[in-house]
Amino acid sequence: MSIFRVMNICVLLSFVAVCGWAYDDGQEKKTISGLLVDIDWVKSMITVSYSDAFSGNADELDIVVSSDTKITRGTEDISLGDMEQSDPVTVVYYDDGLSGLKAKRIADLNLAQL
Repeated sequence: MSIFRVMNICVLLSFVAVCGWAYDDGQEKKTISGLLVDIDWVKSMITVSYSDAFSGNADELDIVVSSDTKITRGTEDISLGDMEQSDPVTVVYYDDGLSGLKAKRIADLNLAQL
């Protein structure tokens, strides 16, 4: 009987792990490139100005930067505090549903700061 219980626990743990991976992969990620026009350190939010590829119109997008967002400049990991207004950035983000758009990865392309 104990082997049966151990097997059931293993199967359940495997199922939980797979569901967790599927949930993360289920988030539709989008990418945007533009200029960083505002940084709100209190709200941990950035505003990116970009040109819409279809219409050509300029627009802005507010994106939450969480503690697990990976931020890089070149090959170095940096923090939100290292970023400056007017920096060119590329942001991979997803819609969290509850708190809005959340950044998964930010590449600060201001290589002059290296």
